[in-house]
Amino acid sequence: MKNRSTRVALAATGLSVIFAACGGGDGSVFGDGAGGAGAGAGTSTETGSGAGSGTGSTTSSGYGTGDPGDITGGPSSGAGSGEGTGGGTSCAGETTTAELVPLDLYIMLDASGSMDEQLATGGTKWRAVTQALEAFFTDPQSEGLGVGLQYFPQMDDDVPMSCTNDAQCGDNGPCALRVCRDAFVRTLQVCVTDADCAEGDACTDLGVCPRNGELCNSVGTRCPGNGGTCAKLSRSTCANPYSCVTEDYATPAVSIAPLDAAWADKLIGSIDRKEPDGGTPTAGALSGAIAQARAHAEANPTHRVVAVLATDGMPTQCDPKSADGIGEIAAAGLSGSPSISTFVIGVFDGNDDGAQDTMNRIAEGGGTTSAFFIDTSSDVTQAFLDALSAIRGASLACEYQVPAPSAGQTLDYGTLNVQHTPPEASDPSTIFYVTSEARCDATAGGWYYDVDPATGGTPTKIVMCPATCTRFQSGGQVQLQVGCKTEIPPIN
Repeated sequence: MKNRSTRVALAATGLSVIFAACGGGDGSVFGDGAGGAGAGAGTSTETGSGAGSGTGSTTSSGYGTGDPGDITGGPSSGAGSGEGTGGGTSCAGETTTAELVPLDLYIMLDASGSMDEQLATGGTKWRAVTQALEAFFTDPQSEGLGVGLQYFPQMDDDVPMSCTNDAQCGDNGPCALRVCRDAFVRTLQVCVTDADCAEGDACTDLGVCPRNGELCNSVGTRCPGNGGTCAKLSRSTCANPYSCVTEDYATPAVSIAPLDAAWADKLIGSIDRKEPDGGTPTAGALSGAIAQARAHAEANPTHRVVAVLATDGMPTQCDPKSADGIGEIAAAGLSGSPSISTFVIGVFDGNDDGAQDTMNRIAEGGGTTSAFFIDTSSDVTQAFLDALSAIRGASLACEYQVPAPSAGQTLDYGTLNVQHTPPEASDPSTIFYVTSEARCDATAGGWYYDVDPATGGTPTKIVMCPATCTRFQSGGQVQLQVGCKTEIPPIN
């Protein structure tokens, strides 16, 4: 199989990365003429004479015999033999193509009963969404992408099989013995008192027609057809038998692994066996998705791992149910270590008041600005596939692997620079190093290591600030230049 990150980078973002190794402790000379392979221990700026014809600053690198010197250090004793033509500062040396950080998605897919609703365009929401997922799994541009899958709701194992009163259900109650009368013709809305129903509606006993087993809500009256007399139900099931436990959703139905034909078949097979049913415990599902993504990221520190929440409904079970409360769950995932971003895909019709604001709040908390909001009157399959492709591309443009040094050398983290040449431009610009995410500039952007080397840690990723990531998503060439002092923002 092809190298995952290199192939996906070219296909999805058009970005390439160059590793330029030079300088180090080799006695580099910056002059207006000829520099060369000196035996000195440091770095100096001097006016030289030689074969160079320019008047600007050039760099010539040689691997000398001196001890490693400070990049800003003192005199060099090397006499140069290289040729320079003047102009801007440059680095020369070994170059290799670096790799974008491998990307893994943990998809938390809504399989509630509402996903079985019919679309005006034909078919169900479940079929439209799962067709998009199957197309994404088998897309050549997804080859090598890490993907895992789980569904919500999951059943709570501690819920009794049946109940005769609310106390037996505990937090999973009430026992479904009473329903809202007027809502009964559309949906079974369990209640305890009239206050649980819409204004003007009443909470009434749930019954069953003894001859055909159909539910009814007019105890003592004749059931339609030959169903007999509606009899009050004395035993039912708990109204909310769904789990809110993080661990239940953190355990994947299909584990995260690189996509190939076999793994795509495994994911598709899991979807084919699933039948939509139940409510929407969004808080528990999202907490579990973030927990699994973080565990996978801890086990694979060189990977970028993100959670994808795909849903068609407002939260109905588990606390919190509010947009702000669930947004805070996503925000905790983003601020944790390793940081987990949350992407949101919502599939709603025009009657879902507040749905878009709720989905956007979750996405904002998860660091992805806004949700992919799909109107059910559109081509849901294509729109969902487009959203998945956009998530794949957006995630790939933002993190790069720290380049490996040449054999026998160690990487000096203070001599790495990130450069970007936009599409149709000829000259690169240097992206400033800002130390940490907290110091990212909202306009100018910047970059930082996932672990600050100044603290003694060993970085595994080069991370772009949001503003820089946005620019990189438009394409162009990204270069990692090693051997020149890292450039930081100027002090105003």
